Amino acid sequence: MGSILNERDRAGIGSRMRSLTESSTRRWGSMDVTSMLQHLHLSSLMALGELPVASANKRAFQKFPLKHLILYVLPFPKSAPTAPELKSCVSVSFEEVRAAVLELFERIGTGPGEGKGPAHPLFGPMTYREWGVVTYKHADHHLRQFGA
Repeated sequence: MGSILNERDRAGIGSRMRSLTESSTRRWGSMDVTSMLQHLHLSSLMALGELPVASANKRAFQKFPLKHLILYVLPFPKSAPTAPELKSCVSVSFEEVRAAVLELFERIGTGPGEGKGPAHPLFGPMTYREWGVVTYKHADHHLRQFGA
């Protein structure tokens, strides 16, 4: 499993993200490419503990083996619901938000690799190592959504 904490994995995600254009079209879901990047931006702020997101109170997702299966084994489902805090209605430029996401991925990737990180709204308490995996997996999911 990839991790945003791994320099090579982070570089691969960055390269794929730079291949996107404003005209990239989705294969599934409802977000356009700029909205998807805004979503990744907000999710990255959550991973850094800079954007509080309310708990979904779904304890089953916080326990082994379900948490482990979703983080490390199963693909994220297409068109899965997301927390309202991770949807943006603010108009931003494609280039600006893409640059911001890449900068946040670098901050996450070069930050702490061990220890307790912020809580996730679905998965509950998470380590920085788990955040590295889920950030990578989430970005990969949305890049595949746009064919990158």
